[in-house]
Amino acid sequence: MDLKENKEIREILENVKIGMIDYIVPGETEYTESDVEKCISIMNNFLSEISNSDSREIGMQSVKKVVIELNKLNEECEYEIIETDQREQLAEIIIIAGSLKGYNNKNEDITEEWRDW
Repeated sequence: MDLKENKEIREILENVKIGMIDYIVPGETEYTESDVEKCISIMNNFLSEISNSDSREIGMQSVKKVVIELNKLNEECEYEIIETDQREQLAEIIIIAGSLKGYNNKNEDITEEWRDW
């Protein structure tokens, strides 16, 4: 099961990308399209990792890793890259991925333990 191919996840991730790019104001915003691409890459790496995981423990290690990587990226971008809409969408992708693997239910926020954004 390659979660990068899941239609719902793909659509949400595309909306994250569009939303982040739409917020960019040259000379004012503390992040660039390159940072947006880094965020998308972080999420795609997570989706590959969790797709290949074979236990909840390993899956949750991937969740923790992606949340910490997003925390770091957001900090590097002066806490501007992950706004409210993107925060909800990124968490939703992570939760859906875990749910599809059977590691959590769709109403369980498995990101909040480590999430700063």
